[in-house]
This record gives sequence, structure tokens and C-alpha cells, in this order.
Amino acid sequence: MKHISIRVPWHDSNWNGHVCKNPACNTFCKVLPRISMSRDTADCLHASEDWSLLPQHERPVCASENGGFMNQHSYKREFKHVYAGKGGRHDVLKPTTIEIPAYSALAIPFRYMSLDSQSWLSDRHPEFHDVEKSPFNSSWLYGAERQLDILKWFRGNIEANESICVFYCKNGNPVDDEGRRMIVGMGEVTSVASIKLYDTEADYTYPLWEMVVQHSIRQELQDSKGFLLPYNQYLEFDEDYIQKKTGLTKEEALDEIKISLDKLGNTERIFNELSYGCEFISNQSMLIILENARRALEAVMKHGLVGGDWQLQLRWINDSIAKVKSSISPFPSFAECLKAIGVNYSYLIERDILTAGCGKKDNPWRYYNDLMAGKLPVPNTVYFSELPAYKKSWEYRSDEGKRVLELLSRFELDADIIGQYANNAETYEKLLTNPYIISEKCAQDYDNRVNTQTIDFGVIPDVDIQGENIPTAPFAVRTLIDERRLRSMTVERLCSALDDGDTLLSIAELEQYVSDTLSDTNSLLPNDYFLTVRGFFSDELVYLPDDNPKALQLKEYAEMERWLSKRLLARAKSSVRNKLNVDWETRAMSSSHYDKNNENSREATRQQIEALEMMTDRKLSVLTGGAGTGKTTVVETFLSCSQIKNEGVLLLAPTGKARVRLGKMGKGVEAQTIAQFLVRQGFFDWDRMLAIDNPNGRQYANAANVIIDECSMLTTRDLYILLKALDLAKINRLILIGDPCQLPPIGAGRPFADLCYRLQNKDTVPVLNSAITSLETVVRTITTGESDILTLASWFSSKKPKKGADEIFNKMATGDLNGDLQVMTWTDESDLEKCLMEALCIELGCTEDNLSAVLQHRLGIDSIKSLAANPNTIESVQVLTPVLNPIWGSLHLNECVQKWIGTYDKEFIQFSTQKIYPKDKIMQLKNEKVEAYPSHQKYQLSNGQIGFVRSIYKGYANLIYAGIPNESFGKRGVSGEDSETPIELAYSITIHKSQGSDFNTVVLVLPKFGRILTRELIYTALTRAKKKLILLIQDNVYWLWEKTKPQASILAQRNSNMFEQLVARENKSSIPYVEGLIHRTKNPNLMVRSKSEVIIANELISADIKFKYEEMFNRDGHQCLPDFTFVDLSDEIIIWEHLGMLTVPEYKTSWEKKLKFYNSIGFIEGENLFTTHDHENGSIDTTEIMKVIDKIKNLVE
Repeated sequence: MKHISIRVPWHDSNWNGHVCKNPACNTFCKVLPRISMSRDTADCLHASEDWSLLPQHERPVCASENGGFMNQHSYKREFKHVYAGKGGRHDVLKPTTIEIPAYSALAIPFRYMSLDSQSWLSDRHPEFHDVEKSPFNSSWLYGAERQLDILKWFRGNIEANESICVFYCKNGNPVDDEGRRMIVGMGEVTSVASIKLYDTEADYTYPLWEMVVQHSIRQELQDSKGFLLPYNQYLEFDEDYIQKKTGLTKEEALDEIKISLDKLGNTERIFNELSYGCEFISNQSMLIILENARRALEAVMKHGLVGGDWQLQLRWINDSIAKVKSSISPFPSFAECLKAIGVNYSYLIERDILTAGCGKKDNPWRYYNDLMAGKLPVPNTVYFSELPAYKKSWEYRSDEGKRVLELLSRFELDADIIGQYANNAETYEKLLTNPYIISEKCAQDYDNRVNTQTIDFGVIPDVDIQGENIPTAPFAVRTLIDERRLRSMTVERLCSALDDGDTLLSIAELEQYVSDTLSDTNSLLPNDYFLTVRGFFSDELVYLPDDNPKALQLKEYAEMERWLSKRLLARAKSSVRNKLNVDWETRAMSSSHYDKNNENSREATRQQIEALEMMTDRKLSVLTGGAGTGKTTVVETFLSCSQIKNEGVLLLAPTGKARVRLGKMGKGVEAQTIAQFLVRQGFFDWDRMLAIDNPNGRQYANAANVIIDECSMLTTRDLYILLKALDLAKINRLILIGDPCQLPPIGAGRPFADLCYRLQNKDTVPVLNSAITSLETVVRTITTGESDILTLASWFSSKKPKKGADEIFNKMATGDLNGDLQVMTWTDESDLEKCLMEALCIELGCTEDNLSAVLQHRLGIDSIKSLAANPNTIESVQVLTPVLNPIWGSLHLNECVQKWIGTYDKEFIQFSTQKIYPKDKIMQLKNEKVEAYPSHQKYQLSNGQIGFVRSIYKGYANLIYAGIPNESFGKRGVSGEDSETPIELAYSITIHKSQGSDFNTVVLVLPKFGRILTRELIYTALTRAKKKLILLIQDNVYWLWEKTKPQASILAQRNSNMFEQLVARENKSSIPYVEGLIHRTKNPNLMVRSKSEVIIANELISADIKFKYEEMFNRDGHQCLPDFTFVDLSDEIIIWEHLGMLTVPEYKTSWEKKLKFYNSIGFIEGENLFTTHDHENGSIDTTEIMKVIDKIKNLVE
């Protein structure tokens, strides 16, 4: 008996057999190709209608994808074979109508109908008919007989009233847009209809793959055996209502009730069991799902937001757990163990042993011993001739080796993992003593991840699971707080934390995690547990710091951070041996950008000279600066030096677009992506798409100067492996360039940001301070005037903006902007499409009627020949959005622009869920080396590279990419939803995918809500625009202000130990302290933007003076954001502004302008306006602060 999963599309009315209430806004269902390819606006005409009353051609497309599995009415559906009418053998098949009963779904075992699965099936079922060769190219099984074999076998494994059916959504849902799978409900299978055959005009037919499965879930809980999770109800609740009832945000409440892959252990096994449209779920996986379902329903009851008899459903879960346990074999991997030791017919042997009398709870190894001894007759079996060889192998195996096999068979593992232990005698003793070494090792291997619970099922005594085969010493676990088990849980949690960006976790957070897990069984974690088991845990983990541990880290990451920290700081302190005699001052001042009569130009040039001298002198130097501060100019000037070029230069960047841009700076020096470079040196694993530390790799030593751009995108592992791939003893200068305020890397760590803050720390020795130059003056505005884009972006950096920058919010609200920024607002989903079209029309100077022609001309696709010669034109206008799936996500916005631009043609190619036509703008999604036409030269195509479809021919899209003129690359279409697609539409892309790129004109869509909206995400998006940014913001501009605060930083929430500056959250919702990134005051709820402001705020708190920090106030129709505000005894406002960079002309000018503004609205310095300032070295005089505090105290008390 097996359980099954069935995939369903997202539905806004609980899959009730009605059209969605708001079909236009449910874009999530389009992650399924059949829906994406076929859905149209007709659904909106039938919103909320019962589709059983609609003709089939008017039903929503999701009716064919189980979008109505909770339909309380039966309906009829006509099926047409996909090959009928194509001129072949299937033409005799007639449309066939079947009745779809209420509360049912269609189960299609796609995986087993794929040709890729036939070898796997034949190993287990040699009795199936042979695979019949298809007369045409197809990835699906062709022959009717084998199809019937598979359908009967699949159906035969599903038992009414015993099998459980789990309904899930893929990544398309509004609860968890980033998650890959989410369970929406589960119940019992009540019946499985017989296999249907197509009506036919001949004496043969084919089976329908769809099997009708009825289930026991009902809308009313008191009538249900099983449940739907109340996602839709939670989504409809007002944020304030949820906060008032639960004390949680809506996102937090949804997180507590959702059942997603991360809660199920994130293993590849469970991922596969929730894939392929319909798939078997093992008993052990079902136990994990049921345990998580119990926690989800307990959270629903605790929240008290949704009524109904949830207690009844908890009882159903408990009953189901008992039934599942009774069905579990104590040795679920018996056949996989035989396969691991070279037994060809392991699955047939398992079946014969069961037939010979081995019961569900019996030990199959006893029967295998009898088989090897000739005591178990197996006449006429296909493996009879191989038995002598199996017998010799079994006799040769040691008793300890046999015990290891029996132990391994207790865990649900595949043969590959089993073989790593069964065939390695050196692991036997350790494994028999501690089987959790399997989950500890596999937790760090994403493709073969095994969670702690998988081992639990085999070692924790449970008579309901194991019957008489109870685990025994030394591997048995008698208590849930066994140190072996909890170390495995800790390793597993630390591995999952890597996916969230953390390279370590605090002991406090780990204690809370383990305690929460133990609370399910009313077990307690002893006080100071992690400290008491340090000796045992230290075999796998590192305690930090060593003398007074506060955090735990995987050994691998402890070594990476230690190595990087020591090497980077040592190089930063060191000067190169062979100094170059370069007059950078003369070179910089001779630049066409230099204007000696402009104070800002003089200051910008001074900073650039400082950077060039640093880059020339230091073995490690760091160049940072926001958009428009002249990093490109510095690099171009540095690379123009013949002495540098003669020493050799290696240029590296993480993305294709950044590589192209860096190459242009090099003027003849080839730039590579980091992946390209690591592949060439042997430090990259293509199968796992992962940088690897390869002791046999070739260390690069062909250039003395290495420049790495966009370093903020590098994970700890990326930077570690990259430096390992360099022969650093032969590298004179290692130059890291980037902007630490951008999005952190996708993966663990934030090494570049940590390095920047370490070098900039005022407490750092001066020699380290001089290894970093941060360009502060915006050179882009010297000739063009103020940039509203950059002023707005400055609020989302980790630095305090210049004085007067707060004016930007008022200018955005009134529309009084300088020209490079335009702001438009939209209210809801229905308004967004109209707003986007209006924005494009305004930017292009056209109307809706001629938008298609004008937009085609702007992108260059009105002349394919010209565009082929200059493909960079395709990047001239780019729509950006934070996410993929919602109505404001890139999938829907791509459809909108594709429709308006009018590239539709009778010929298109399907790539996953998208129809792609000739002329369409596309993006490359994988790193690969591909041959081009007509040159036949191989080019490296990079993930994120943008191009267009030149033509479509015989199932291939011929593509041309920006940066590679007049060269075409062929890509075959991809129709399977789980197949990896090489390209996607790129009229709109996510902000993450835009990192490392820039565009002349950017249209940025920002919704008001979404967990993904962080300070760094918005900063990154704002700084993608070179000339014009059109901001489409939901509701109004003022909510953006909240996203500028330190609390909105995703970078600050990461844990790390770079440079032995331990940063670790105390709990999962707190923000760790990061020197230079987070400035926390004595009031734990108040964070400010600079170290000087911390000092001021702390002194105010000590003096018990009430104040507000950065609170917007309005006077005479003007809004502003002072640093600190107070209310005097006459209820008038007092302002205190701290001035940070008066030595920078641009900053000084901005303060003088703001001071005039303050004077104009009645604020006079020394009376109701007070100031302090930093000194040239960045220090602050506490005496000055106390004098101001005394003056303010006299006014407010």
C-alpha cells in the first residue's frame, strides 16, 4: 500500500469547483504549463460560477489540472487523445466522456509514463510488456500494453480508506512565493475508479492516463476526514486584525500554519514525492507530513482566526499516524541494500521473500539467509543462475558487515547512499555506534539530503513501527535528548541556515529550535545542554568563541571564515614589493571628467586619486561606492597604466553582464565570469553547479593583478574557492570592487560587506583603514545636476544620507522632480496593468494606439538586421519587479508587455510555461558554452545575459545575445513543467536577476507588501537605472520610508564570524549587532544610522530626555526628517541635527541648503535648532554633545 500526492493549481476559493472569485489576479496558477499556455480572459466573465454548470469549452483551464478537487457536484468531461488526428495509429481513438464525481481528483502518474523511468520500472517489474518504440520523437511511453501495465500497477498500490492523498501546490502560491512546494490539504482516498479506455473505431485502443481518485475531505470540518489548511481565509484577513488576535504579522501567522518543504526536512526524497503531478509517498515520509500537519492545525487553533472542529481533524491525524505506523516495514530499504552490494535482482528477491511468507513486520534478512542457504525454494526464477554468486558474496561478508546492512535497511535510503557505508568496512564500527552520522553527512549534501527523522524511525524503539524487531544496543536511542540525535538535529539546522544566508547560529537560537521540536513530545531540553555535550559535538561543530561559547558553526564554514579572515587582513596590511612609479594625480586631472573650477569635481578627483594610489600600493585593496560615484572611471584609469598591463591582469565578475562591463573597462583585457574561471582551473562542479575546493585544481599564476567586480554577490564559499584557485604568492595586487549596500549573495555569508565594515571601522589600525576607499561624491551629477534617483537610493544604503536628502519624499509626493526620476502610483492589482502601460506611453512619448510600434523601435526589434549588429539596444528599457508569480510579478508583467508589443506570430516555441515568439526579448538562465552560427565559434553564455529571438525554425529558437553581435545560438523548446528551461521572457525580470546589470531606462514596480521587500532589494533596484527611473509604487510614497530603516535590512540579519567578529542572533526574529552596519542604542528598540548618533542617543537616554529619532514632521506645507526632535514646554518643536561629513563639499552644500530651509520655517541655530559635527578623522567630541544636551534640557524641563 502506498500514499499519493496530487498537484493542484492555486485557487482563491478553496478549489470548490467554481471559477476563481478574481481570476485576473490569480496569476499563481500559471506556473503550470497547460494553464499558462491556454488560459485567457474568458475566466473573468464567469467569476465565481459553478463550472459543473458551464459547457466544457467555457470552463477554466484549471478544471483539467485538478483545480476543483473540492467540487461538491459531479460533472462530465470529454477527453481527446493528444495524438488523435495527427495521421497515425491514434486516429481511431474517439473523444471519450467520463463522469467526474464530487470530491475527486484525476491522478496521472506522469513520472512512470516517461521514457526516462522505464529502466527503473523494468528492474522492479520484468513482467511488464516491453517498451514499444515510438514512430516519432517523444519523451513519453508509446505502447498501450505497457501503459496499461503501469496504470494497473500504480492503481493497485492505492487502497481505499487506507491510502492518504496529499494535495500540494508548486511554487506558484501567494503564501510562499519563494517555496518550491506547499501542501494545501490531505485526506483519505475513498475510491479509485477502474482504468478507462478510449472509445475507438478499431479493434484496439489506448488507456486514459487519468485515474479518478475520490477523497474524504469536506468543506465542513465536522463532515470531513482530512482538511484544507485555511490559507485563503488568512490571506483575506486584514493585517491589523491578525496582529490584534495573535500578536503576529500576517506573514508570521501564515508561516506557522503552512506545510512547506523546509518544514519537511527539505530532502530530495520528499521533494520528488511532491512532484510529477501525481506520485507515491512512502509511509515514513507520510509520518513526517502528518507530524507537521498536526503542528499546523495546533497553530490554527492557537490563532483562533478560523472556526470549525479542528480538534476532530487532530484526532484524524492521530488515527492516521497509527494506521501509517502499522503499515510500515521495519526494514524499508531491504531491496536497496541488496542492490548496494551488487545483487542484480534485489527487487524481485524482495517480492519473492514476501510471497514466501515474510510478513509486514518480519525481518527479511532471515529469509535472505534461508535463500542463501538453499532453504527457501525459488523455482524458475530469472535470477536462479546468479544465486551461487550471491551466496559466495554473502558468505564472504563479515558478521559485522551483515549487521551494518541490517541496520542500514532500517532507514529509507537509496542504494547510492547505502553503498557509501555498506561497502566501506572502515565505517562499520562508527556507524553501528552512531547511525546519525548518515544524516549529519547527508545534511550537507543537498542532492542526497537525509534528515534526522529518517534515522529516528530506525533507531528509536516503537513497537507500532518495528513490531518485534526493536532496535538494540549500541545503535538504539532510548531518549529523545540522546546526544547523537541532537547533534544530528543541530548539524541539520545549521545546514538549513546556510540557505538563509547564515554561516552559524547562536546557542540560544539552537536551544530554542531543539526545545520547540522536543515540545511536541512534552520533552524538555536540560539547561546548558549544548555546553555539557561540547566534547561530543566538537567532532562535527566548532564552538565560538572558544573560551566563552555563544554560537555553533559547521567545521567547514569555520575553516573557510578563518582562512579568509587571516588571509584578507594579512594582505590588507601589506604593501606590494615592487612599487610602481605612477603619477596618478596627473592622469586623473587630465581626464575629460575633471573640472578644476567645480568643487565637487575636485573632491571626486581627490577620492579617485586616493583609490588609485591604494590599488597600486596594497596587496589587497577594496574599492566601494554607490552608483554614480566613479568606480568605473577609477578602474579604467588603473587599467590604462602600461606597467599594470605588462604585469598581467585577470578580470573577474559574477555575472555575464558584469563581465561585459568590466571587459569594456579593460580595453583589450579579457574579462571572465567567476564560473568560467573556476571551470578552467578545475574548481567548479557542473553537476551541482557549485564551486568546489579541489586539491587537484590548477592555481592561476599568469597575471600579477586580479580585479574582482560586484563582490557583494559572492558567498563565503564563492570567495574562499576563488582565492584558493589563485596562486596568491604570485599575485601582487588583489582588488575587490563592489557596493556592500546591494543585495547580499544568494547563499551563506556576506564576506564582502564584512570586509568593508572591518576595514572602515574607526577602531581598526590605520594601516587597515587605508586598504579601503569609499567613493562618496556622485560624479554622475557634476555635469547633469542633482539626481533624484541617487538621492532616493542614498536612503536605502547603510550610510547616513546627506542633509536635505529627506526632501526627496516630499518631491516624490508632489511630482516636483528633476527629470531622471518619475513616480506613479497604483492602488490594486486591477490598476497595475493600466499604470504600467501609461508609464511606458509617457516615457516613449506615444499613445496606447502606437505603443507597439514605438516600443519595438526603442528595443530595436523593428529591424532585426540592425539589432543583430547592435544587440545591446534590446536592453534600453527594462521592467523590474521584486517577485515572480503574483500579479505584479515578472511572469504576468512579461505577458502584458509581450501583448502590447505585438510580437505574436502563428509560430512560437514553448519554454516551460511561456510562449516565446520571434523578436521576443529573452534572458539566458544557465552558464554554458555554446557554438554560435555562422562563425562556429564557442561562446560562454552566462546566467542573466539578455538577448532576443532572431527567428524560429523547426522547433528551435535562434537567439542573439547582447555583447555578441551577429552570432546566433539555437535553443530547442522545453515543454515539461519540471524540465530545466534555458531561457525565459525578459521584458520584465526580477530585481535579483538584474543584479550586476544596468539599463538606460528602468520601470520599477514596487508593491506595498511582501516579505521579500528589504532595504537592500530596493537599493539594488533603484541603482540599476543609468538615465531614467520610473517608479510604479503601490498606494503612496511614504511607506517606502519604513524600508530605509536598519530593521528592514536583510544583510544585517545574517550571522557570521568573519574576522572573529562574532555576529549571531539571540533568536530567529532578532537582528544581530554588526559593527558598521547596525547601530543599536541603549534602547533595544531604537536603531540609528551612524556611530555618532548612537553616542548622542545614548546620552539623551541617560539624561532621561524624551526625543524622537527621524520622525517626519510638517510645517507650512513642508515635510522633513530631522535627526532628533524634542518638544519644549510651550509645545514647540526643537531640532538637533548631527553633521557627519562637512569636509565633503557635496555634503556641506546640502547642509547649507537645508539650514536655509530651516531658517525659512522659523528654526534658528542656538535657539530651537542645534547642531554637532564629526571631526575630520570621524571622531566626535562628547563635550560638545553634553553642552547641547544641557541646553535642550533647559528648554524641555
